[in-house]
Amino acid sequence: MSDYCAERFPIEVRKELLKSPADLTQPLIDIFGRINNELRLIDSDGCGSTACIAIVRKEGASNVLYVANVGDTRAVLSKSGAAERMSTDDKCDNPQENLRVKSGGGIILENRLGGVLAVTRAFGDHALTKVGLIATPHIVKHIIKPFDKYLVIASDGVWDELSDSDAIGLCHDDITTKQIAQQIVKTALTRGSKDNISVVVIKFNGSTGAMF
Repeated sequence: MSDYCAERFPIEVRKELLKSPADLTQPLIDIFGRINNELRLIDSDGCGSTACIAIVRKEGASNVLYVANVGDTRAVLSKSGAAERMSTDDKCDNPQENLRVKSGGGIILENRLGGVLAVTRAFGDHALTKVGLIATPHIVKHIIKPFDKYLVIASDGVWDELSDSDAIGLCHDDITTKQIAQQIVKTALTRGSKDNISVVVIKFNGSTGAMF
């Protein structure tokens, strides 16, 4: 499931970028919808995936960061060393998501969607759409400033043990982004994380990102 999404996203994003839209918000919503519909063809009723993607592009004189997510994979930006969350955790204890689900006739039991799923937005798991699951992403558009240094994107296995500030505190200029990602993984494991762990670290202002 996640492999399929990872393969399809770059293809669909390139298609939209070639159209040179003034704003990527609606194209990103469309991309999430298309990929989620494709998953119906590969027996995704009982399995799913979270997602968080980041795109940086030039818009006028500005470098603009777009972050789009469903589920609890989180993106955190370092602004002068302070952590600023760029995504939304789609969990049943999120008041806005809880209200969205219940006001639409959905069900949350024991802090799980339909009594089953820990997140309220995700790819796949189409059997749960009738109780409120959607794949419409939250989207943040942010003009990158000189003091914006790092973006950390990580799965919930990291955030179960590290705060946003903890992760940003591990971002140092004297090591590579790969080494930062490795340190975040090591810290999460040392603190006892039992969930899956994936980390991407991007450094702005001309530097490249690395994934571990």
